[in-house]
Amino acid sequence: MVVAPAATVSGVTITNTGTYKAQSVSAPSGAGQLSPTGTIGTASNWHFVSKTSEVAGEVGTQFGIEFRLEGNPVGDTVTLHMVLKFPRQGIRKPNTGATMHTADITFPDLKIGALCLLGYGFDNAWEIVPGVWTEQIWYQDRMLAERTFTVTSPNAATDFAGSGTTGRTISPPLSCTASKR
Repeated sequence: MVVAPAATVSGVTITNTGTYKAQSVSAPSGAGQLSPTGTIGTASNWHFVSKTSEVAGEVGTQFGIEFRLEGNPVGDTVTLHMVLKFPRQGIRKPNTGATMHTADITFPDLKIGALCLLGYGFDNAWEIVPGVWTEQIWYQDRMLAERTFTVTSPNAATDFAGSGTTGRTISPPLSCTASKR
């Protein structure tokens, strides 16, 4: 019996970063998934709108990193982790009042050689936290990519003037499991 070699990841080639539009479907996150909203989304049919690190803090905005997963054998699947570090004040979950400073989401079954996207989208106003967000893509104990995004608020003067709106968080992380169409 011939044993197939284990899949190996050599890195990622970043093809886009910034804001994008996509179709997405959300599902409850699994055990061990640290998602502020308790959901994880899958994106399809995405296209980048802007290649900027500045992200409008508005409902409907989506941002992230598009990349080609490099390694062998092409077509085999591996598990990646997306770590998202939130602005210093963290994200306060409105249903529990708990504050999160980092999300850690596992994305199994990503294909080596495929064009993939890991990012976030704001579905509700309470999800938006202005400041610097750092997105990292990990394979096992090795960071493959890191980008920072600055989320702005359309009502920055009101938000920072003490409007009392501190209970905000983000919406489902998005991932692809197949090549872009």
